[in-house]
Amino acid sequence: MAKHTDRFPQKGDRVGAIGREGVFLVVKVHENPNLVDLRPLKGGPSQKAIPWRTLTFLDEEDANQSAARIVRETTKR
Repeated sequence: MAKHTDRFPQKGDRVGAIGREGVFLVVKVHENPNLVDLRPLKGGPSQKAIPWRTLTFLDEEDANQSAARIVRETTKR
């Protein structure tokens, strides 16, 4: 799984975000400061001004890894 230190977010990336439930699509990238705007894949309001450091890139995970990670993150609360 890629972390924020491995790459920069790009429009169209599928990501998770620490402290937020679900899977998101990057819809806008801001480079100064390092923020993104996200749209939930399952619908709902967009999330704006999310710091890059909170992102987990999902494009490099297979479906089982992604599902397991999402379950782990949601059950930690």
